[in-house]
Formats: sequence, C-alpha cells, structure tokens
Amino acid sequence: MAIEVHKTAINTPEVQSAGPLPNLHGFYPSKGKTFFASQQVGTGASQNLAHGLGAVPAGVIAVPTDGGTITYGTHTTTNVVVDCTSGKHYDVLAWL
Repeated sequence: MAIEVHKTAINTPEVQSAGPLPNLHGFYPSKGKTFFASQQVGTGASQNLAHGLGAVPAGVIAVPTDGGTITYGTHTTTNVVVDCTSGKHYDVLAWL
C-alpha cells in the first residue's frame, strides 16, 4: 500500500510575520523581538500585560493552561490585552 503526500500552501496570517527573511513567512523567535508571560491568572476582566516590544505586536497567542477561555482585546504599543476566565491560568506569546 502506497501513500501519496501533497504539499498545499495555505494562508495563515495569524502566524506570519516579516521575520528576518521577508519571502519566508513564519515566526522566528531567535531573530525577532518576542514577549512571553507564563502562568498569568485570569480575572474575568480585561488585563493589560506590558510587553516591552516597542510596537503593536504582529501576533499574539494566549493559551489557557488549566481550562477557561481567552478573549483578545486591542493590543497597543505597550500592552497585550486579554481576558481570561477568572481564576484560570494562561500563557501569552507575542511577537513583532
């Protein structure tokens, strides 16, 4: 039995950035500015996390680590804005 694999290009703007090589879209943690905050605790209201990137992040991923839901706010040049279920932990990754 043979399996044939085809590669299909997809457009995923949520994980694309200019990166160090503009023709190769992707996320380059070793080359770009990143911000990571681990084990933040949700309050059930909008929370501002100072990221220090100096510009509005090109992408933000917030992941609940013990359940709960994440709602994204409007990120700024100084803060990542997220809302997580009260009492639930989450991690945040942001990049330029």
